[in-house]
Amino acid sequence: MAQVRIKRSTGSTAPSSSALANAELAFAEGSDILYYGEGTSGSNAASVIKIGGSGAFCDLTSEQTIAGNKTFTGDISLTNLTVSGTTTTVNTTNTAVSDSLLELNSGAGSNANDCGLLIERGSTGNNAFIGWDESADKFLIGTTTDTASATGNLTVSTGTLVGNLEGNVTGNVTGNTSGSSGSCTGNAATATSAATLTTARTIGGTSFNGSANIAVALAATATTLATARTIAGVSFDGSGNISLNNNAITNGANYITSSGNTSGSSGSCTGNSATSTLATSITATANNSTDETVYLTFVDAATGTQGIETDTGLAYNPSSGLLTVGQIDGGTW
Repeated sequence: MAQVRIKRSTGSTAPSSSALANAELAFAEGSDILYYGEGTSGSNAASVIKIGGSGAFCDLTSEQTIAGNKTFTGDISLTNLTVSGTTTTVNTTNTAVSDSLLELNSGAGSNANDCGLLIERGSTGNNAFIGWDESADKFLIGTTTDTASATGNLTVSTGTLVGNLEGNVTGNVTGNTSGSSGSCTGNAATATSAATLTTARTIGGTSFNGSANIAVALAATATTLATARTIAGVSFDGSGNISLNNNAITNGANYITSSGNTSGSSGSCTGNSATSTLATSITATANNSTDETVYLTFVDAATGTQGIETDTGLAYNPSSGLLTVGQIDGGTW
């Protein structure tokens, strides 16, 4: 059998380009690698290329380190993929991930970086961010000028979340809140009697927290009554003081005259009314022509407090001048 012999070496060092001519082969027995000289015909090789053995091809069974950039034009199926480096770029139209969980910032120890999804918006505006604010220990959504290379605290302007929200809310709420009884705390548009103010307020001297109705008396600074009332013949609506001086007040069959103001609790009076007495005189008006029957009055005694009495048998008509007497007793001389 004919044999083809090539240059060889017992060591594991690759031959130099000066040791091989163009298209000449060499084999290193120490590393089991076959080399090929590449260069101009008829001269020494310009370079040496591995064409067989360890490092010259992908080992299908053993672990192997392959250096240099590699480009694959077909599909690649991997059981597990470990990517090491500072930047991983996926340039696809859509990416479908079957994993149920995505772990960001994996392996971090004492973390100081905000973490989340950064959405590049191009010339439309600032980038959008949905993620975790590490310094505040809160979830955060909004817009930012930061890019994927940013670390630490991102500068994020608070954005607007559109959707239904369940759970506790801290801060201002714009719009209506709704839900079943007990689902809202604080001041709500649909608050009922079961809701109370966080801080009670005083209305007309009465504490009010919204849990029940309160009765409020007329304030000291009230202006006018909704409906005026008449006091001793004088209309009073609260817009100003009224005077009851020289007004006659009827008390049964007696007339009491007073001047000045009366005040005090029920049954007690201060001022002129406290010392008022029965009148000792009345004002009379002449009546000489009216066609009516008037009655003469009598008292039981000449002095002292007496009640006024009349007798229907003794009457007088001013129009006719007729005095009617039931009986005249001439008596004796």
